[in-house]
Amino acid sequence: MPEIPDLEAVRHYLMPRFEALTVTEVETPLPWLVRTGADDLATLVGHRFGEIHRLGKFLIWFVDDGRLLVVNPMLTGRFHWVEQGTRKPGMLGVVLRFDDGHEVRYSDQRRMGRWYLVSGDGLDQVPQMPTLGPDAMAITEDDFLARLKPRRGQIKATLTNQEFMAGVGNAYSDEILWAAGLHPHRRRATMDEADQRRLYTSMRATLEESITIVDATVQGEGLGKKEEWRQHLKVHRRAGQDCPKCGSEIRGQVRSGSETNYCLTCQPLFE
Repeated sequence: MPEIPDLEAVRHYLMPRFEALTVTEVETPLPWLVRTGADDLATLVGHRFGEIHRLGKFLIWFVDDGRLLVVNPMLTGRFHWVEQGTRKPGMLGVVLRFDDGHEVRYSDQRRMGRWYLVSGDGLDQVPQMPTLGPDAMAITEDDFLARLKPRRGQIKATLTNQEFMAGVGNAYSDEILWAAGLHPHRRRATMDEADQRRLYTSMRATLEESITIVDATVQGEGLGKKEEWRQHLKVHRRAGQDCPKCGSEIRGQVRSGSETNYCLTCQPLFE
């Protein structure tokens, strides 16, 4: 699932390449992905994109007429920046062609992503937006602690709850909790203020470091060369390997198709 570092790399890669380019054609091979109607997306022809912003796991593309193109890639949505005529990926869902001969392609193996084209003040029309918590890269430490206070359940479930805070998913929650020395199943109610402040600091440090790494990788390799950029992660999907801190074996649990990884030595479970 694309998370903050992945989406930051996508927007940093695409924005300068969009500059001064005009959309010449739109295709929607999987039209149901476009929830404002595939025909509406065709009205982008003749227009240009400006900035791309990110809010949680959403990318918000600013159109030159004031509208917003909002993309939620969900689990398997991937972006590709290629020249026209390049071999198409599987499950191609949306194609935006530009007047310099390039295309933005969006593929989605599970066909779960969603595209919305709304007015400049229409973000509330996008599902999840009205209840979305503050972005993980924008939330202050004091706000983070205040929002944690009423939470009582397992801390990984809290971190990945988009109403609590937007942008952190399964992979980076493992990394953040490992860096903070907190077991993913540790209940928030057992964490003191020092634990909570360490969690915030670890979250910021983990995401900032990962943004730098993923950004550099995408700028060097291009967009669409890989499904994910996870080579730098230290515990997620590394069950059976040695913990980089202590050398103990990294544990793994799979529930409902999602894997949770942690080091029981560095992240003891206190109840």
